[in-house]
Amino acid sequence: MKGLILAAGRGSRLLPISATRAKHAVPVAGQPIIAHAVQSLRDAGITDIGIVCSPSSETDLRDATHSSGHLTFIRQREALGTGHAVLSARAFLENQPTLLYLGDNLFQDRLTPMLSTLRDADAVIGVKQVPNPQAYGVAIVKNGRLLRLVEKPRKPESNLAACGVFSFGPALLEYVQDLLPSDRGEIEFPQALSALMAAGGQVRAVEFSGFWSDAGTPDDLLNANTFFLSRLQPRIEGRVDRSVVTGPVVIEAGAAVEDSVITGPVWIGPHALVRGATIGPGVSIGAHARVDSARVHASLIDDFARVLHPTLPLYRSLIGRHALVTAPSDTGLQMVIGDRSVMRM
Repeated sequence: MKGLILAAGRGSRLLPISATRAKHAVPVAGQPIIAHAVQSLRDAGITDIGIVCSPSSETDLRDATHSSGHLTFIRQREALGTGHAVLSARAFLENQPTLLYLGDNLFQDRLTPMLSTLRDADAVIGVKQVPNPQAYGVAIVKNGRLLRLVEKPRKPESNLAACGVFSFGPALLEYVQDLLPSDRGEIEFPQALSALMAAGGQVRAVEFSGFWSDAGTPDDLLNANTFFLSRLQPRIEGRVDRSVVTGPVVIEAGAAVEDSVITGPVWIGPHALVRGATIGPGVSIGAHARVDSARVHASLIDDFARVLHPTLPLYRSLIGRHALVTAPSDTGLQMVIGDRSVMRM
């Protein structure tokens, strides 16, 4: 069984965070999204994993997975859709069954049912009940069997969203090969499932019950960050002085916490400095970041960011790498706000 992660997309819904790096390299609870994806495949027993990347995202993804073991990187030179991305990896797949993972998804549940269910089907799709199915590709399922897929219907027939994970036998690639571009001009992998079913093939559905997110928007990313922080095992390897630390808190080696109150779940990355602050719950602070005299709750502060003496608490905030959040000057607010940024004053 091969594992294939698609991670060539730009991530426009996550701008401006994704403007300077691949969205799959953005951290969730201190670990890049792509590293969570690799671990999900490893936990399912898959050791031979390929990552489809773009020429511009490859370096970011290699850096983000440097501690994830051996991986094969496959370039998709043009952004022509998920089906095209799968075909780009055809040589890597070597005519073997495949577990396909859209790389911005995050799962609580193990993916092993995707493998066992494939024994009695030509392909398998993962689905999840959602409150807003009209925002997703919707799966109509009967007795565990997929009947059809409908992309973002106005009036959904089902509340089951296709949640970005598939398994399939090698014969499905022939259907992918024969696909025509969609209205968006892309080769859409899920259309191959419809073609397979039209030819008499059987596609089964595996329903996941635990947490799932596609981490596609800032709100999604913050929700995922909060969830995965809640699963932390407490560990303090950094320095804690004159501070109160309660709940599941991880303070990585080289980090320092001084004169602060930390209420878990919280993750503080290597060589970060937290001083005179009230942090948590639900906060991750990246490597080499600095938080001084601030109140921060349910937020993600990325590597090398600085939060210095803000006059108001930070709540559900997403602060990118090397960003600066600080108090106004004597002359008033001073802002550098990039494309697609959000500020609430």
